[in-house]
Amino acid sequence: METNNSLKALFFISFIMIFIGAYFKIMHWGYSEEILIIGLLLSLAYVILGIIEVNNSTKIEKSEKMIWTVGFIFLGSVTALVYLFSGRKRII
Repeated sequence: METNNSLKALFFISFIMIFIGAYFKIMHWGYSEEILIIGLLLSLAYVILGIIEVNNSTKIEKSEKMIWTVGFIFLGSVTALVYLFSGRKRII
């Protein structure tokens, strides 16, 4: 259960950091680039943990693991949302 909450928290923190960084960048305030970099690194960590979680699952077949992995790599944010709110319940 701890992994479930930490993965959700990681996703939401990365989303908030990217949103705040983009807002700071639009307003030309300081530290916008640093906030964006932190948000993107947290998003990358979420994608990596999601790929690991999908590939370690025993409930889905190899073809579905491949689809999730390709989705995480090429459509990171969209796949992260779909995985977090619908796909993860079935995979874990």
